[in-house]
Amino acid sequence: NNSIGDDGAKALASGLKLNNTLTTLSEHLSLEEHSFRSDLHQNSIGNDGAKEFAESLKINHSLTYLELSSNSIGDDGANALAESLKINQSLTSMYLGSNSISDTVKQTLRDAKRSALSLSV
Repeated sequence: NNSIGDDGAKALASGLKLNNTLTTLSEHLSLEEHSFRSDLHQNSIGNDGAKEFAESLKINHSLTYLELSSNSIGDDGANALAESLKINQSLTSMYLGSNSISDTVKQTLRDAKRSALSLSV
């Protein structure tokens, strides 16, 4: 837990837009070849940070795993992530559990996911 918050999430998401070769982005900000994972649970990322990640997912095609559980993501951020799932084809796992997402938006996320994507909300 680094408590990167929305500002840190925005900076990381901006980097994802520009870098399609990033292999690992963890809460410890270490880079490891061939894992294609992003684990940012419990980092106080809210709706604004989630929206930035959503925008980056529309462009980034190397990230396969995104862990954003136990943050402060609500319906606005989750809706933005749902929209990005309609475009992104590389993500295979997304975890959003223990956030403040309504049942309606959880269903929106489920409706947006591809069959190749494992989604936990």
